[in-house]
Amino acid sequence: MARFVLVHGAWHGSWCFRYLVEELEDRGHEAVAVDLPCDEVGLELHDHAAVVGPQPDAVVVGHSFGAQTVALVPARLRVYLAGVLPVESPARECFRPEFSGTLRDELGRSYWPDADICAAKMYPDCTRAQSDWAYAQLRRQAQVATAAAPFGKGDIVLATMRDATVDGEWQVRTAKARGARVIELDTGHSPFFTQPDELADVLDGLA
Repeated sequence: MARFVLVHGAWHGSWCFRYLVEELEDRGHEAVAVDLPCDEVGLELHDHAAVVGPQPDAVVVGHSFGAQTVALVPARLRVYLAGVLPVESPARECFRPEFSGTLRDELGRSYWPDADICAAKMYPDCTRAQSDWAYAQLRRQAQVATAAAPFGKGDIVLATMRDATVDGEWQVRTAKARGARVIELDTGHSPFFTQPDELADVLDGLA
């Protein structure tokens, strides 16, 4: 049995891993998901990493922008899922050109203005029921600067090859350049919604 710590990306929360937690527990593992203070203005990546805390005996999984946080978390194994990988200035190359549609509030926090845009741009591979369920729980995302961090040998990148948010080819290319192990998934950006059983099988194999 392994212990998994699941770290969400921008706008999300621990709730997004609900079905993945169930699948991992069905396989005999312990799985916990954290809530990052993504809507709090003025925090930095190390503040988010402090919420996760050191996890020397756990497999820590960071999704999307959560990859920036887990890079700073001591762990038995770090897994980057559809990750904005912790390299220099990833935003210049990592995002798909069609990924757009957010607005900013008076505090500079980004948010999705309505469920239709959110479904089309962030959850195009999900059912409308899945995207509406997620949209209702999204939070505003405060600006947090990305940072390069030690990353490569010993790390695992689960590259989402049908991703409409973080380009799958960029994930593969960047991971291989740093010496990380790459596992390509035939999924979109949110396989914990669309294929939680298959994702749990992959993570089970890494445990």
